[in-house]
Amino acid sequence: MKKIMVASTIATTFIIIGVFLLILTSIPVSNTLQDDTLTIHFIIGKKKVDMKDAVFMPVPEETQHNLIRTGGTSLGRIQSGNFKNYKTGTRFKFYLCGKGEQVYFEIGETKYLIDNLVRK
Repeated sequence: MKKIMVASTIATTFIIIGVFLLILTSIPVSNTLQDDTLTIHFIIGKKKVDMKDAVFMPVPEETQHNLIRTGGTSLGRIQSGNFKNYKTGTRFKFYLCGKGEQVYFEIGETKYLIDNLVRK
């Protein structure tokens, strides 16, 4: 009985640590645009997006309303991952830190909304 309790405690601890690390790798802290590459910096790690075919536009009204998260993290103003407008069916990739001006752009069929952009 005691061995099962110890094994259960260890397994639960590893699951909690794993979930915590997963959350930390999906929370954006800043976005840097240098040359033709956007680097999205997370608390742990970063992601690069090729920007040479990006078309910048004003933020569409549909990005702010009727959204559901289809994969990613949403903690108040911090949003990261895939979102969908359930009325129009439009899909977006959000990398919002919750600070700074929002920037909207499209690369092919993929629609991005970011903030806290630093241009170098």
